[in-house]
Amino acid sequence: MNKEKTIDGVEILRFISAFAILVWHYQHFNYPLVSPEIKSTQPYYDYLKFFYNYGYMGVNFFWCISGFIFFWKYGDTIKNIKFSKFFLSRFSRLYPLHFLTLFLVLFLQNIYLSLNGIYFINQNNDFYHFFLQLFMASNWGFEKGMSFNFVIWSISIEILVYGIFFIILSLFNKNFLINMIIILICLLFKLNYEHLAHGIVDCALFFFLGGSLCFFLNYKKIYKNLVKLFLLMFITSFIIFDYFTLYKMNNYAYIIQIILYPILIFLFCEIYFSNNFISNFLRVIGNLTYSSYLLHIPVQILISIYFLKLNIEIPFFNEYFFLFYITSVLVLSSLVYKYFENPCKKIIRNYFDN
Repeated sequence: MNKEKTIDGVEILRFISAFAILVWHYQHFNYPLVSPEIKSTQPYYDYLKFFYNYGYMGVNFFWCISGFIFFWKYGDTIKNIKFSKFFLSRFSRLYPLHFLTLFLVLFLQNIYLSLNGIYFINQNNDFYHFFLQLFMASNWGFEKGMSFNFVIWSISIEILVYGIFFIILSLFNKNFLINMIIILICLLFKLNYEHLAHGIVDCALFFFLGGSLCFFLNYKKIYKNLVKLFLLMFITSFIIFDYFTLYKMNNYAYIIQIILYPILIFLFCEIYFSNNFISNFLRVIGNLTYSSYLLHIPVQILISIYFLKLNIEIPFFNEYFFLFYITSVLVLSSLVYKYFENPCKKIIRNYFDN
């Protein structure tokens, strides 16, 4: 695979992971009244049932995809890259949009507070948490809860894993055994502490799980057999889980993710389209992942402010309203990526590279 090109199949998966979060967070428009009965009456529920119920899993999926991409792009060259250059690459990619949306949410939350008496969803919007957010440290363990544009929590944790990734590969190169040790340590933490384990455990587990796939891509001669094997594992695992009703066990969803995500990435990572229009389109929607993730909360607050101003109930169950929300986020994300996110990244890199 050409490391200078994007992988069409992976772009599809990136978009699916972001879309899952958009649908999962649709419930914010009816917060806190989101019972199972209400969930089942949300727009297009029959078609989007999985996203409505399990959309939060999109975060783990994205971490897994990130691990695959990082090992694929940097795994063989990390020892030749200075930490300052690696840091600049991540900073220029992530920080400008975070900085913009942080101040945007600060502004919108105060309008929402003046109209409704409380903040939208999360109430820890004080100076202390703003300071943590400013340094992308909102979920390093110093926080008292979610704050401001709270979805940044997953990026805040992933930054720490980037550091672990850089240190581990700088010391040991790309090493399958080291990857397995890290994954095993994370699994042991999850077994002992389950949901009490810090988010960095989940992030590192899925990140290095995704990265482990890159070790198999070098064996082109057996690649087709590996694809068949992974596909067989995928089908067999679901038959076993269904036959023995293992979905009733604790942590069923987490176990499924550990099995399913690497298989999906492995099956999709060789998907390319010869049609340039399709390939370019997939690259465009893949690029919307980060912008849509950070922008959908400000969009939700803005929409909620609009209905508060009109003193009208949000049409939560209306299909056209759902489509308006999704379309608004995606269109705005496209514009922000084109005219802000991508230009800022280039400006920062060009400035410090010169």
